[in-house]
Amino acid sequence: MTLAAPASRPTIRTQPRFLRVWGSQSAGALADQILPVALSLYVIRQGGGAGAVATILAGRAVALVVCLLAGGVLADRVSRTRILLAADVLRAVAVLTTVLVLDRLPLAALALVTAGCGAAEALSRPALRSLVPALLPDRLLERGNAFVSAVHRGSAMLGALVGAALVAAIGTPAALVAAGVLFALGALAVAGVPDTATAKPTGGVLADAASGLREVRRRPWVVAVMSAVAVQLFAGTAPALVLLPLIAERDFGGELAYGVVLAALAAGALPAIAVAGRWRPRRPGLVGMLALTAYAALPLSLAVPLPLPVTAACFAVGGFTVELYFVYWLSALQRAIPAGARGKVLALDQLSAYALLPIGYALTGPLVAVLGDRTTLLAAAVVTAAATALTLLVPGVSRFADPGPEQVRAD
Repeated sequence: MTLAAPASRPTIRTQPRFLRVWGSQSAGALADQILPVALSLYVIRQGGGAGAVATILAGRAVALVVCLLAGGVLADRVSRTRILLAADVLRAVAVLTTVLVLDRLPLAALALVTAGCGAAEALSRPALRSLVPALLPDRLLERGNAFVSAVHRGSAMLGALVGAALVAAIGTPAALVAAGVLFALGALAVAGVPDTATAKPTGGVLADAASGLREVRRRPWVVAVMSAVAVQLFAGTAPALVLLPLIAERDFGGELAYGVVLAALAAGALPAIAVAGRWRPRRPGLVGMLALTAYAALPLSLAVPLPLPVTAACFAVGGFTVELYFVYWLSALQRAIPAGARGKVLALDQLSAYALLPIGYALTGPLVAVLGDRTTLLAAAVVTAAATALTLLVPGVSRFADPGPEQVRAD
């Protein structure tokens, strides 16, 4: 009698549906980074200042805030792969159409392009996150999520460089064509991938949001951290990203330096994934929030005249601290929030983070006009560090967990 050969253990390489979706998202993530870089440099070439760049960036941020919750609801009602396909097709059409009429578009209209692409991105994010478990066996779930996270971080680094290099070498239209083609390739990759998960309509949107809000309000440490991150994006990220292309053009020699600094921000996040995965401190909140105060290095490095390599290193530090915080924070929410409310709370966490970002973009131009870029950036650094550090005064934050009586006294 011959014994049957043992079944081989599944690997990512043996999951063709996941690999197609992963390839699709890789192309789309790269294009998502090329687009804002190319358009920001374009408006500067056309004579636009901080206000024009802020308008371009704010378009995407507003769309994310408005459409993210709708994307979560849609992902529970419609085939997730169809959502991913539609989002890529819409972005490809929008970007390639923009190339054809770019010379005739007013600068302000470009914000509509980034807003449309941001809306498609917001609708596809919940679909992707809820689709991954349907594409992989349970034992490969963590590895699959790591693949998705890694490609987004890597695309952020590569896309910034590619976008800046294309604009510098052959112009904005070529960079936009590259983004449009990548979106189209993403659509082709995901087309026909079946979604084996059954979409089931749930309760109303307002009722779902209210139940998620109740879970957040029951935990002051969650409210404190969400609020601090919202302030950080408003006061730190918005001024830094608006003024970076202008400072790169003025002090660092041009457009390629802009891409280098953005790439450093993404590159700094990659080692943080490995560190957070291996090191589990007793007080992850203390480690995460103290690390996050170093995010003030972004605006501070632009306020003080520094060589390009030093500025890039400061942005890399910022990327590292954000990713270190995020791994501990996401794991804490997954443990603390009941399964029935987990998705809604995670959606609210992302929404709260983006809520003030469009306002930060909008205010940066007027503040620079009144205070100058250096004072604006110095103030941004102070507010960013202070808002983050103050959360440690709230019981539970240092542990990223609901505090018991003894923890309240200790914190």
